[in-house]
Amino acid sequence: MAEQNGDLTTPGKIEIYDDVVKTIAGLAASKVDGICGMKGGLIKGAVQAVTGQKNYGAGVEVGRDAAANFTIDLHVIIDYGAKINEVAAKAQKIVKEQVEELTGRAVGAVNIHVADIRLPEELLKPVGNANP
Repeated sequence: MAEQNGDLTTPGKIEIYDDVVKTIAGLAASKVDGICGMKGGLIKGAVQAVTGQKNYGAGVEVGRDAAANFTIDLHVIIDYGAKINEVAAKAQKIVKEQVEELTGRAVGAVNIHVADIRLPEELLKPVGNANP
């Protein structure tokens, strides 16, 4: 059965792999002020370190709900001092818009998981003399 897409009739289905959606979502989230990175696995971090290529899909999970809408989970690292609820809401909006615009498919949910916070350098410095 052919799918209708506006005036265009396609001779078959169009499949969009989860990795494509992960990349779109990760790239969109990386542009949100207050998000300094994504919490990816050790293997993804090692691959990035070796190849030098940024993996925008790291820290992103994609699923589908009962209606076949995308469900996206983002595991983000937030800058210290950023208002988490505002950053998360902006990320949800931007990721949903970008994925829907580029794939032509609906996004049912964008779930934000704050996995870590990036502290400023001055908070990471030792205080006083460590050796009494």
